[in-house]
Amino acid sequence: MSKKVLIAVNNMIFTSKIMSILDGMEAEGIKAIRADEIFTKAQELVPDLIIIDLNLNGIEAPSLINKLRSYNTTKRIPIVCYSPHVMADQMKAALTAGANEVWPNSKMTSRMNQILGKYINN
Repeated sequence: MSKKVLIAVNNMIFTSKIMSILDGMEAEGIKAIRADEIFTKAQELVPDLIIIDLNLNGIEAPSLINKLRSYNTTKRIPIVCYSPHVMADQMKAALTAGANEVWPNSKMTSRMNQILGKYINN
């Protein structure tokens, strides 16, 4: 069975990089960019990982993470978020809401293989 990653990212470069790495890991990337769509797909697919861009337009990431953590179907799905380093309060709020990891954009980019591998290869 193929591993699945729900990708809540609107940046095409980030999305392409994630998809390319997942392809090499024989995992499937599923894109969702609206909060309701992210939640619905997480409930239906129960992915092995959810990646959320904390600056994704139209979502309140901490509220979405809280909601995902409050349902039995989605509460154990690992959530990795990223944001510009200057958004420290936003990053802390995501961790407080239940994200497993929150990275600045630059670290997420440079460590993408290791971060994805941690959740996909296990």
